Amino acid sequence: MTERAQISPPAFRTLVVVALVFVTAIIVTGASVRLSGSGLGCPTWPRCTGSDLIDISEPHRAVEQINRLFTGVVGLAVIIVFAAAFRRRPFRGDLAWFGAALIGGVLMQGIVGGVVVLLELQWQAVVLHFLASFVLVYGNLELLRRAGEPSKFRHAVVSPSLRRLTETVFGVCLAVIALGTLVTAAGPHGGDADVARLDWPVRSAVQVHSVAVWILTAATIVLIVNAKRAGAATTFDRAGWLLGALIFQGSVGYLQWFNRVPPVLVAVHVFGAAVVFGLATWLRFGSYLAIEPNDEALA
Repeated sequence: MTERAQISPPAFRTLVVVALVFVTAIIVTGASVRLSGSGLGCPTWPRCTGSDLIDISEPHRAVEQINRLFTGVVGLAVIIVFAAAFRRRPFRGDLAWFGAALIGGVLMQGIVGGVVVLLELQWQAVVLHFLASFVLVYGNLELLRRAGEPSKFRHAVVSPSLRRLTETVFGVCLAVIALGTLVTAAGPHGGDADVARLDWPVRSAVQVHSVAVWILTAATIVLIVNAKRAGAATTFDRAGWLLGALIFQGSVGYLQWFNRVPPVLVAVHVFGAAVVFGLATWLRFGSYLAIEPNDEALA
């Protein structure tokens, strides 16, 4: 292979970051379909209508169609990452495997999106579709982490008690996101005026979700204090970023509730959820780093 055809580790990592941006963006574009009431703008799948593969003749159809087409852009981004993994020097098989997994994940996410339409936006299917996007984000972050480390072998770099605290924060974050989907399922933005909603009072769903957010915030503060005492700089810094995102996300959550859940603020809140999840994942990764066995600074 010629030198020009080879891809350096920093260049490959840049491609992974671009793919991560697209994978995260589709969470927001997918939410915009629901928030604009365009969930059934294209009443079938994979065609938009019974006779047309692509149809933007009506506003709702245009919104749904754009989101479907954007899935193709996301797919192209992860295909480029997969192809680039074979040109990266030095070659790493684990990076190629993760690239292939991302392609499969985007494909499956597109199929799940089609099932959501065919099931006429049943809230259970919508929840599954939303959560699947976070699995994709996690996989992309895992690939980004591996692409920036010298090997695939990971070693603990913090104490067991600090690792447990980090895992607790990550686990509570997952619970917060799951409860957030139930708030959405019970709320007013179902994607279409006639779709069935979760039979749970919205106020009660919001209260449970809010309590979980406060628990996550408290756990993050405890982690920051303990990381400072232990001199764990990576964990301290990453937990600090997570706390900042939680404060912003919580503020948006209260603001949207007291303003009767306007779609624009909900979209911001959805983006914030992706950011919080990404930072919680990156925090978790900081407990283990891939280092060389002779690296005495971290061993």
